[in-house]
Amino acid sequence: MVWKITTDELLARYNAGERNFAGVEILRIVGEMGEIDGVDGQITGLEGADLRGINLRGANLEKVDLSGADLTEADLFGAYLGEASLGKTILRDANLFSANLSNASLNGADLTRANLSHVKAVGASFIGAKIGYFERADLTHTDFRDCDVNGEGLCYKFNVIWHTTMPDGTIKEGPYCKW
Repeated sequence: MVWKITTDELLARYNAGERNFAGVEILRIVGEMGEIDGVDGQITGLEGADLRGINLRGANLEKVDLSGADLTEADLFGAYLGEASLGKTILRDANLFSANLSNASLNGADLTRANLSHVKAVGASFIGAKIGYFERADLTHTDFRDCDVNGEGLCYKFNVIWHTTMPDGTIKEGPYCKW
């Protein structure tokens, strides 16, 4: 089920004790950033928010700015986070199974012990992020510079590597997909 909510309403309901926002779509408030020179801006209002343990399964979080937020143990199973800002976001122990992170920015994010199986991260940026491991993930055109993840390990566990920037700055042209 998809339902729509503003960032202000989500925060108010979360702070009142509600945790289940499965299937939610975050609405852009009229007049918020809007279209600037033909480019859609980010949906703001959740930067730095404490959203520990929130259920956002299947949520549409496209272009939502969650930078600096605490999403420890959040359930983002199957969530769409295309072009989202997740810089320095805490995603420790979060469930990102099958999440779509295409073109998202996760620079400096903490993904320690996060479930990153079956993630689609095409064009995503993880510069300086803390990452455990990916499994069966699409990591084409993804940037892992200065990450603490094992660069060679990215090329295994059935991950798709193609034009992917490794932690040491080298680019694996690929395509690679090995066990």
